[in-house]
Amino acid sequence: MKNMTCMDKILMHYDDLPRQQKKIADYITSHFDEVIFLTISKLAAELGISEATVVRFAKVLGYSGFPELKRYLVIYYKEYITPDRRMQRYLGEIHDKKFIYEEITEREIQYLQESIDNIMEKPFYEAVDRICSAENIFIFGNGANESLSGYLSFRLNRFKLHAVQIAVSGRNLFEKLLHFNRNDVVVVYSFYKPSLDFRRLMNYLHEKEIKNILITDMRIVSMVKYAEVVLYARRGPFGVFHSQIVPMAITNALIIAVAEKLGKTAIASLKELSEIRQRYYFNELSDLAAK
Repeated sequence: MKNMTCMDKILMHYDDLPRQQKKIADYITSHFDEVIFLTISKLAAELGISEATVVRFAKVLGYSGFPELKRYLVIYYKEYITPDRRMQRYLGEIHDKKFIYEEITEREIQYLQESIDNIMEKPFYEAVDRICSAENIFIFGNGANESLSGYLSFRLNRFKLHAVQIAVSGRNLFEKLLHFNRNDVVVVYSFYKPSLDFRRLMNYLHEKEIKNILITDMRIVSMVKYAEVVLYARRGPFGVFHSQIVPMAITNALIIAVAEKLGKTAIASLKELSEIRQRYYFNELSDLAAK
């Protein structure tokens, strides 16, 4: 018991918990990223249970009450949920099961299905409107999110929208902030926890009143505080390895919706691109082949 994490204790006691306490355990394990920022009253209200039930749950795990439980949840968040541990847990879950591709794909399909309920129509089309009406579209996504920001930038530029990828970090980020103005929109990809770069960026956008769109898997206050339009991309349980399947699906939907809103303008841009290719690439290839 001494070396067990709070999550280990929850799993160990789970089968013996009363129904209401199982409700708490289920919520903590699936919304771990949110619980560490909740008070006991907010958690009780969220689950429709009494605060006394939360206290009893904490004591079953060996803690004096909810504050101590939350303290160990924070420790778990900071020390246990590291990249190596997340991959290790993920591999442990799929070990000795069915063909790995089948197992992973079935999970991703489940997360995609859940995203249908998480992405609301109003914020989605508000994001589309902001992208289409912006003077410039800056798309922030560094690290593992660089592929998402690069892809969205690539596709929007094909519609002759001025989209700029921002994949830098640290002091280099400040150089990019100089180019933002109130007629622009900044699309931000940020997951798992609010990084220092993310906080700096969102604080700047808020201070300068620059429109923004946030694509994230976190609903905690520190993540969404200054976000104007939020598209929630839950990627599975907290604390395991996550892919970019759901954020990519949202990105693809945004691209298609933007093309639909731009209508003939988007089609004309793609047609012009095809004509340029034909003239300066395919015709040259044909000439070379004929020689």
